[in-house]
Amino acid sequence: MTWSSEDHLLLYCCRTKTGDLSEISDIDWNDFLEEARGESVSPLVFLRLPEIAAHYNIPEYVTEDLKKDYYLSATKNALIFEELKNVLGLLNQNKLQVIVMKGAALAETAYGNPALRPMSDVDLLVKNEDIRKLDSLLKKLGYFPSDRSVDDVDFTSTYLTTLDYRNPAKNAPSFHIHWHFVNSTIPNESYIGHIKMDDIWRDAVRTNIADTKAWVMSPHHLIIHLSEHALRVTHSLNKISYFCDIDRAINYYGKSLDWDLLVRDTIKFNLNKMVYTTLYFSHYFIKANVPEEVLLKLKPKRFSIPEKFFMRKAAENKRTPGLSYLIHLSMNKGLAKKMKFVGRTLFPPKAILAQRSYVSEADMNYRYYLNRIREVLSRIFKL
Repeated sequence: MTWSSEDHLLLYCCRTKTGDLSEISDIDWNDFLEEARGESVSPLVFLRLPEIAAHYNIPEYVTEDLKKDYYLSATKNALIFEELKNVLGLLNQNKLQVIVMKGAALAETAYGNPALRPMSDVDLLVKNEDIRKLDSLLKKLGYFPSDRSVDDVDFTSTYLTTLDYRNPAKNAPSFHIHWHFVNSTIPNESYIGHIKMDDIWRDAVRTNIADTKAWVMSPHHLIIHLSEHALRVTHSLNKISYFCDIDRAINYYGKSLDWDLLVRDTIKFNLNKMVYTTLYFSHYFIKANVPEEVLLKLKPKRFSIPEKFFMRKAAENKRTPGLSYLIHLSMNKGLAKKMKFVGRTLFPPKAILAQRSYVSEADMNYRYYLNRIREVLSRIFKL
């Protein structure tokens, strides 16, 4: 996959800064529409249609389909925020502090229009000591964990750090409850221990979300988290929407985003390779306003061969899910740690594999591990 005219036009539509469209021509509108949806940015593209219509003859069906995506996102997010308002209201009444994460924290603030940021669920961060109280309050609203019980939570795990709460009521969104912002089915020993969640809670800021008082991450921690999230193995920068989140957050917070604190905590958290890579491509793809000196401070002294391979493929627009495993692997120093990392990827703890498969540990058998090995190897062969 290389950069096509459709790709360049799509990137243009996602930028907050306008530019020159004269060099982009010969658009295949079917491909353009398909890519906009695949990259989860079709509502953003719809908003830019009046601008690009001055340069292109856009087929009516493309305009109509993008319009449908926009209003579908608006409707779905209205339902999500209405339920989030109920949840946050109950938590505030009970003096339980949570941090609203990712899409729900960005749609009304950084995007300024909930329809522009499609969401499928709500992510909330809770302190370890409050997880049981939150569990009890969510159950009062009809939400129950669908992947494991709160009694099975292991706060020392370096794999999955969430519970997935669902409500059988029609149109009710799922709530992903986090106690750490790193959440993965691969081991994260190379950096998760360096991330001090007390720092995240200490710097959290108050805002309004869904017409309710809420907490969000500080601007510098938000950018760090969005960068790490974009480079999870299942993501691997494969959606332009990841860069849009960062671009919009940078523009929204402006001078209140302390880049010095971002650099300091990124290095402290041992996430400089991830944050550098995501910020670099956010600027490379959609001209996100990342200061050059920040990239220079975060840039690793050297890149391993697998990391160079990832960077080259991403620059060539070959953003394949699974590809960032090469970065995670390289973050484990030495052959022994790399072998351990691969082994623990193929054979995660039984509880983690059960949770990921939405089955009980009692129902686990060797077939789940065979499927896990098959899944990992299939991604490797695709790469």
